[in-house]
Amino acid sequence: MRTLSTFALLAGCLILPAGKVAAAPSRPAPADTILVNGAIFTADARNSVRQAIAIRDGRVVRVGSNREIRALAGRATKVVDLRGRMAMPGLIDGHIHPFNGGRMLRSCNLEYSPLTEAQFLARIQACLDAEPQASDDTILNVVGWYRQYMQPAGTEADRRTLDKLRTRRPIAVTNRDLHSVLLNSRALELVGIDDTTQSPAGGAIIRDQAGKATGILEDAAIGFLFKVMPPPAPEDDRRDLAAAFQAMGQAGVTTFLDALATRDKLPLYAELLDSGKLTARVHVAYLLDTRSESDPAKLVADAVAVRQAFDRPSERTLPTIRVDHVKLVMDGVIQAPAQTAALVEPYWVPQSGLGHDHDAAGHAAITWGPGTNRGPIYMETAKLRDIVAGLAQAGIDPHIHAIGDRAVKYTLDALEQVRAAGAPATFRPAIAHAELVEPVDLPRFKSVGAIPVMSYQWSIPGPNSVTGAKNQLGPERFERMEPFDKLSGSGARVVYGSDWPVDRMNYWLALKGGITRAGGRDTPAEFAGRLNRAPGLSRVQALRSITIDGAYALHAEDRIGSLEPGKLADLIVLERNVLTVPEATLAENQVLLTMVGGSVVYDKGLWAKTGRPRSNN
Repeated sequence: MRTLSTFALLAGCLILPAGKVAAAPSRPAPADTILVNGAIFTADARNSVRQAIAIRDGRVVRVGSNREIRALAGRATKVVDLRGRMAMPGLIDGHIHPFNGGRMLRSCNLEYSPLTEAQFLARIQACLDAEPQASDDTILNVVGWYRQYMQPAGTEADRRTLDKLRTRRPIAVTNRDLHSVLLNSRALELVGIDDTTQSPAGGAIIRDQAGKATGILEDAAIGFLFKVMPPPAPEDDRRDLAAAFQAMGQAGVTTFLDALATRDKLPLYAELLDSGKLTARVHVAYLLDTRSESDPAKLVADAVAVRQAFDRPSERTLPTIRVDHVKLVMDGVIQAPAQTAALVEPYWVPQSGLGHDHDAAGHAAITWGPGTNRGPIYMETAKLRDIVAGLAQAGIDPHIHAIGDRAVKYTLDALEQVRAAGAPATFRPAIAHAELVEPVDLPRFKSVGAIPVMSYQWSIPGPNSVTGAKNQLGPERFERMEPFDKLSGSGARVVYGSDWPVDRMNYWLALKGGITRAGGRDTPAEFAGRLNRAPGLSRVQALRSITIDGAYALHAEDRIGSLEPGKLADLIVLERNVLTVPEATLAENQVLLTMVGGSVVYDKGLWAKTGRPRSNN
């Protein structure tokens, strides 16, 4: 073929009219930016790793060797010498809560810390004392409470705990999972809850053995608080969102799905877009209010109206807003003491003793066995099916919170029925969290095309995964907790979602959890080792789940998620190479540079220290 091509070229030259010379092939326009001397993980179909990459007009021009890419540089080309560092596609977070996360960064924050009752109260009192001008009717919102990490193990805070504080103000303390809130007596009075108030559908007002409200509200019952709590001022929302975007840029997030978007917050995304200040690609899952509205047709119509109002598709390289998902909720959380996730078999309870771990100093072991609570289902299969069927025909994908194995099973049942009824081939439903899945249901994810969106940090031993779940699930179910690796092995396309601010924003610790099912080198001794015997993901699988597979879940795999010619230049540079560092140090990484559409949105000095080339050699 090479000889034939050469002959054809010569023949073409021979028939040129006299005096004419064949024009030399035009040289492609020089790149705006090239990154050289690196390890570029492309996340392409071969998971290629190349030395260098060229970017022009916000898109990838080429990836290849240093020589190939340097040939594309011109006098004005910015050259970034990676000095062996790793670059990769920008992170795609498939499940995050930016407004909550930004607010947490600016609020009275307990920071997920292990706290005794005295420390818990001291931290909150300090926040009260810092606001001496606040009126007695102003609610103090406290975030970052790690309910399962109260010290010593088994400690439970209730309204009487908060009533010890020196204040007349109402206080609301939100647990890290965002599914439980603790109120003091003043707040209970303010929201209108007494010992006779009935729990709403989809939630619970927790009571003690005497029938008195403890101050704990679960899931839909938190709505009592929302009804009396003034919404954040628009300027506060703007600050929260700005803080979230700054944090995401520093962490390397270039695209995300807001997994709990409400109509009142969407205009703020539009503001950033219109002002040119959007620094990541936004997809939103609009929260459908299935508790207030039962008609599937009206719910679907609401989703369509919101999409028409706020969806901003664009072929430009700059970030934009896509309203292409809807959030639905099937259950709550597995962890004790809430236990609002829907299980096939009941949670286990102590058959003797006090019900929480004892020390090893001669105490008899606690015997655990099945109780009666299986956790609530917030939506029956038929209703979910009808809503999802309408969404599928409207071209909107559902993003369904289902944590317990019964909730997952019912969700798969509904998706199976929607598929059988003729859902479009483009339909890509997601099941978020799926912390417990019956073995028989693992292959059903692939068969119905359901995308599991998983939070790998939950497979790291800790208060939520061990203290609040191990005994309460029993050994067989605990062994299949956090089945992302088994789902991948069954053919599902697994996607990562941080669920921030349910946990700290730490993508490298989370990915280490996904690979090793263990924490970093600073893990407390009580939580050392692996969560269970599940195998974990390979490093490449973990990286793909937060890049190209995340793009697939958003119908964006043709534009983002991998570093290939023609795709948008969303990329990050890391201090360490995830593919080669020792396993023990996988969590010890940081982002040095974040680019979105070829523009720098975060630089830890790498960009500022580099300049223009002196030559093209």
